[in-house]
Amino acid sequence: MNTTAQTDTFTRPFPSNIEIGRRMREARKKRGWTIAQMAQVGELKAVVIGSYERGSRNMPISRLGEIARILGVDIDFLLGQPTAPHHVVQTLTIDLRALSQPSYTNPSWQAVLISYCAGIVKKRNDWNGEVLSIRESDISNLGFAIGTEQGDLLQWLKLEKYLITGISRP
Repeated sequence: MNTTAQTDTFTRPFPSNIEIGRRMREARKKRGWTIAQMAQVGELKAVVIGSYERGSRNMPISRLGEIARILGVDIDFLLGQPTAPHHVVQTLTIDLRALSQPSYTNPSWQAVLISYCAGIVKKRNDWNGEVLSIRESDISNLGFAIGTEQGDLLQWLKLEKYLITGISRP
C-alpha cells in the first residue's frame, strides 16, 4: 500500500508573539528607552516587558493597546499591518438592518460583527437603530478579533451588503 504523507499547513491570521515582541523592541529602542525606562513610564514590570519582547508570554489585547500607547505607535504597527496615512480618516457605515438578516456565507463572522457593533453602540450611546458609523480602526480591530485580514473583511462586508459607504475625510 502506497501512502503519501500529507502535511497540514496552518497560516496564522495574526502575527506570532515573537513578531509582536520584535516590533515592540524596535519601537522601544527607537525611543531610546531601556526596558527599565519603559517599565517606569508604563508602570509595567520590566520582567513582563522582557518576556513580551522575547515572545515567551502571551499578551492580552488590552495590554497590546496599552503598550502601543506607551510607545507612541499604532496597534497596527505592533501587529505588522500596513498603517493608513494619519491625515486620512476613513468612516464606514454599517447597515444594521441588513445585519439582522442571516448570513449564508459566514455566520460566525456575522455573530462577531453583531456583538462588536452592539459594543460600539453601547459605548457611544448614539444609535439610531438603522445604521452605524464606524472608524477604519474599528474594522482593523474587528478583523483581528475574527482572525482575518482587513481587506478580506471589507470584501465580506460588501458581499453581504452590510457596508453602505466608505468615505475618506481629510
